[in-house]
Amino acid sequence: MIPAVGIYVNNRAAVFGGDRFGLDDLLALARRAEECGFSFVSVGDSVLAKPRWSPIVTLAAVAESTSTIGLATGILQPHLRHPVTVAQEWATLDAVSGGRTALGVGLGTGPPELVEAELGLVGLNRRRRARAFTESIEVIKALWAGDGVDYDGRVYQLHDASIGLRPVQQPAPPVLIAAGVFVASQRGFGPNDVFDEARASTFVGRWDRVARLGDGWITGMATPDELAAGREAIAAAAEAACRALPEPFDVRVNLFLLVGDDPARARAEGAAFMEDYHRRPMDDASIDRWLVCGPAEACAERLAAYVEAGATSFQCVLASVDQQPQMERVAAELLPLLS
Repeated sequence: MIPAVGIYVNNRAAVFGGDRFGLDDLLALARRAEECGFSFVSVGDSVLAKPRWSPIVTLAAVAESTSTIGLATGILQPHLRHPVTVAQEWATLDAVSGGRTALGVGLGTGPPELVEAELGLVGLNRRRRARAFTESIEVIKALWAGDGVDYDGRVYQLHDASIGLRPVQQPAPPVLIAAGVFVASQRGFGPNDVFDEARASTFVGRWDRVARLGDGWITGMATPDELAAGREAIAAAAEAACRALPEPFDVRVNLFLLVGDDPARARAEGAAFMEDYHRRPMDDASIDRWLVCGPAEACAERLAAYVEAGATSFQCVLASVDQQPQMERVAAELLPLLS
């Protein structure tokens, strides 16, 4: 199987990178990604915890600058907005792009105090975040499917709601649910805003959420064996819920990627980028699980292990402040090894 390889056109780098990577550079990178044969481009989402340009608006600009490449979020936090608004805006994006979208969604993370402040903007906290997330996806899918939606949730209530339009993709754009986290070895390290000492240095996930709501699964920091086990757990949870997973079911691996001749230098540059991006220190285990780096042949070998474990696509975050040269190198040296 040939995996789909996408480039994360870093709408956060456009904020923390300043003049090194502005919006014009982001759009140029997306156009060049299309020319180089990448399958999709993606953007992330955060307001305060890891601020960046607004994801749906950014993807609309990318849609107008490209013609064939897929457009995705990796990830969008739907609970930071009202789900009716998300349903309408994403359906609009799907129409603008001619049906090229895939909605990747997740709970989000970042420095804990900033995550709390971000959730507080919409009247939530971390305890209610998962419930709001689940209800958001249920509402969005219902609004895409038909008119006159009634919904009586603990967070959202709707009566006879309609957005009056449908996405171009039918029955709907695929929704990829992010699940699975590596719990860092100690508090304050790694990208996630929660820490459980009893589960330190382990990979855990809410597979039932993917099984009930997902048309695909996004994850990162898993080993190939953990990816395969997660895929099996999702299938088992879907069977228990009497739901047949859609075919195809995308298993998307998020990773930081830096192709470089010197493995040690590539790791050091990639690790520094990861810490800058997440605004948190990274323990060695988090870096080594998430960062694929070194010569193209070594990177291809690691990606091949994920494909063998069931990965169908890769979302590659370019782990360098020099985004364009790194993408060109990935296209020239790594992509041919994956075909």
